[in-house]
Amino acid sequence: MNEQETSKKPVTDEIAVATKDIDIFQGYLGRLENPDPTILSEGKGKGLKLYDEVDRDAHAGSVLQTRYLAVAGLEWEVIPADDSAKAQAIADFVREAVDGCNFTQAIQELMQAVLYGFFVAEVLWTVRSGAWVPQKLIAKHPRRFVFTPERELRLLTPGNMVAGEPVPERKFITFTYGSSDNPYGKGLGQKLWWPVWFKKNGIKFWLIFLDKWGSPTAVGKYPAGATKEQKDMLLEAIEAIRQETGVTIPESMVIDLLEASRSGNITHESLCEYMDRQISKAVLGQTLTTEVGGEGSYAASRTHDEIRNEIRNADSDLLAECLNGSLIRWLVDLNFPDRLYPWLDLRTEEKADLKARAETDRIVVREMGLPVAVDYFYDTYGYPKPDKGAELIQPPQGAAPLFSEGDRERTFTPEQQALEGLADAALAGVDLGGNEEKILAAVRAASSFDEAMENVLALFPDLDMEGLRDMTERAIFNAEMYGRRTAIDDRDA
Repeated sequence: MNEQETSKKPVTDEIAVATKDIDIFQGYLGRLENPDPTILSEGKGKGLKLYDEVDRDAHAGSVLQTRYLAVAGLEWEVIPADDSAKAQAIADFVREAVDGCNFTQAIQELMQAVLYGFFVAEVLWTVRSGAWVPQKLIAKHPRRFVFTPERELRLLTPGNMVAGEPVPERKFITFTYGSSDNPYGKGLGQKLWWPVWFKKNGIKFWLIFLDKWGSPTAVGKYPAGATKEQKDMLLEAIEAIRQETGVTIPESMVIDLLEASRSGNITHESLCEYMDRQISKAVLGQTLTTEVGGEGSYAASRTHDEIRNEIRNADSDLLAECLNGSLIRWLVDLNFPDRLYPWLDLRTEEKADLKARAETDRIVVREMGLPVAVDYFYDTYGYPKPDKGAELIQPPQGAAPLFSEGDRERTFTPEQQALEGLADAALAGVDLGGNEEKILAAVRAASSFDEAMENVLALFPDLDMEGLRDMTERAIFNAEMYGRRTAIDDRDA
């Protein structure tokens, strides 16, 4: 390899490693420090527990939960690595294993990485039917973990509260949000802390104001030269105002009430509402009452839904990547020699209008006469395909089915398949020019064979009628042979 070829080879090693980061590396501690600026300035030793206060805020906790549940409520599926039977079997196993644990709850809890920057779930493995499967996924607060400069997860324990202890492989799922370089992530807590803090203090002063408004401060005035006894009597009268409806004082003394008052349009309530809007925009990307101009609440709600769906889709993709690189991969590694890793997909597409779909299917099958595989209906409408011998609920007597037995996906005997081959051969060599549907409609509108031929000829006057007649006769012959064969089989049975 010459020098020019060598110069074109990319550098595969990471260059900007954590040990070279002048802001976050603390070599003497043996761990990687969390560079979160809010924790560094306001944490006071609390670490990530600082953001528990954000979660306790009624509004912040509500919008965060909305974001978590938007992902936890998604349907999911496991997609095989390829079309082989082995890959399908592995995907089926993974689907059953995941479905057998508290997967939805785990998704909701892992989504708390949006607030904290990262979140951890411990996998409790068990053996079921001779295979390793997750019995339960238990979420752990991220304050209990740190990372090494090599981004390896460590568990803080009473015996090692600085660098932490190593954790076993295939044991802890770590979902990181907001950063691919910093293992601590970049959670929304950095943004939410301040509006929550300002609102909390605004409410505190608001309550003080309400207290002053409901119970004004009393000010006593005594004449110059008043004795100590007179001053004490005035003070007792002021104290009595808190509990009594009236007091008596000498004519020479005066008690005034200082009522809370202010001017202008700024209120404590408007401050708290402003902070709530900032929280909503930080978590959900938008609110229904701000940042939207135009023609009223309908336009606002549409804009809100679009942004909310974009955020939900991004969250689901990020979490799916994490789970596919950890739990799904571990399930395959522990149970199969073949590394045919399936893909867990959190489905974000909107549910189809099944009523409209059913009407379309009815037209396609009954009016257009197009054959449709039975499996399509089970997959589309979400009904499980019944096993052989299963007790079935039949449609009411006289109800017209969506498709007839002839439309079902059939399993042919060798004799039946031979007749099907003759039908295909009958159609060979006849070019219908893509007008099969028009021809079918013309034939169905006729009440006799001759009328059907006239209808087709009216549509296509240049059509080769001799070829079409020959094709039709061959098709009728095949159908007759099929009917005779079926009748003989039924008689012998």
